Amino acid sequence: MDKGLDFNSKKCYTLRIHRKKHPIIHNYHLGGDALSTVPSQAYLGVEIHEKLSWKSHINATAAKAGRTLGFLRRNLGKCAQSVKHQAYISLVRSQLEYASTIWDPYRQNQIDQLEQIQRRAIRFIYGNYQREASVTTMRLDLGIPTLEERRRQARLTTFYKAINNQIAISIPDYIKPRQRSTRQQHQQRFMRLGSSSDNYRQSFFPRTLRDWDALPTNIIELPTVEQFKGAINA
Repeated sequence: MDKGLDFNSKKCYTLRIHRKKHPIIHNYHLGGDALSTVPSQAYLGVEIHEKLSWKSHINATAAKAGRTLGFLRRNLGKCAQSVKHQAYISLVRSQLEYASTIWDPYRQNQIDQLEQIQRRAIRFIYGNYQREASVTTMRLDLGIPTLEERRRQARLTTFYKAINNQIAISIPDYIKPRQRSTRQQHQQRFMRLGSSSDNYRQSFFPRTLRDWDALPTNIIELPTVEQFKGAINA
């Protein structure tokens, strides 16, 4: 190919994004070889599915994080609590939250699937596997928020950066501010985005706009991202 870029057709695939039971089929070729069609494929560490479902990515993420947690339990079981705590945050939670602003699940079973990894990690940190022991109490003592809440905070922080031109994410033209506001509703309240599709309604912009509009004025008008993050984390 031009400029010396050669692609291995055996490592290239086609992925059709659609919602139809019988999609239009078209075969693609590269260098004379037909490209294989796959229902999902990892791209920059995120599993993209043809139906824009995040189920396969969440399954893979939970499985990978679970294996890493198992490794820590085998090798750090006798270490100090602070060491195990830091190991979880650095090696396990980082996997559970990679690019999560994109795929943040809304189905309860998927939310629980990820939270279960953290619950296992908290027992590992405390070294307490007794059934009657409260994992929630241990989590609060460690000062660890739920993964669901951390993903919400991450989405809101990303949106704050976007509307304040602090990140290379443009606000689409179809996201428009409300023309009227009340004393209880801040000036940066935006029109909500509706859809009959759960995949779109629960995607980043429509979902985050609902959370954003619920924030009080004094928080969304904070001048720095550090102050904003501190306020929504409080």
